[in-house]
Amino acid sequence: MRQYTPNLRPVSLYLRSRRIPAALAVAASGVALVALLGNASAQQWQIRVFAVLALGLGLGVLGNGLGGAAAALERTAAIRWAGWRTAHLVAVAGAVCAVAAVASAAPAGVVLRATAGLAGLTALAAAVLGHQLAWTLPTVWAGAAAVVPPLTEPGILRLLTWPVQPSDSTAATVAAAALAVGGLLLYAARGSRTTTA
Repeated sequence: MRQYTPNLRPVSLYLRSRRIPAALAVAASGVALVALLGNASAQQWQIRVFAVLALGLGLGVLGNGLGGAAAALERTAAIRWAGWRTAHLVAVAGAVCAVAAVASAAPAGVVLRATAGLAGLTALAAAVLGHQLAWTLPTVWAGAAAVVPPLTEPGILRLLTWPVQPSDSTAATVAAAALAVGGLLLYAARGSRTTTA
């Protein structure tokens, strides 16, 4: 009886075409370093800020891989791109989240929520601006949330600083979920925007 062996060549080619192995090493190192720096603080909100900055950095680095160098060639491929894109984004978010969860003393709920929302922003930036600029939205939003204190009033500030709000904040969870779902759906359907050099 012949034994089934999975063909991993398409996965290997996909990872290389997106420059994932090198980017993953850089992102994991950066996320761990920034998250560990935050653990030196005695204040819980500062630990959350460093965790969010670490996640923004990691997703910013890996966001470039959400598109390939040969967009015209990829458009002619007879594969279901939506599945590949979804798996790619979920895997990237999972890797960054795992490193941050291990390295940071921030609550797991904050890390998970921030990962989901910032991954959605990364996907949204890739779909609207192109994969070369996928880093913009997660890093800018993480940086802005780090500068503005996590105030709960007025309500608009609670929404704008959703990444660094305490883990029991319903508004922050809803904002992160909306960004995660919206970014994933748009990126899965459209892919990275084609830009000209």
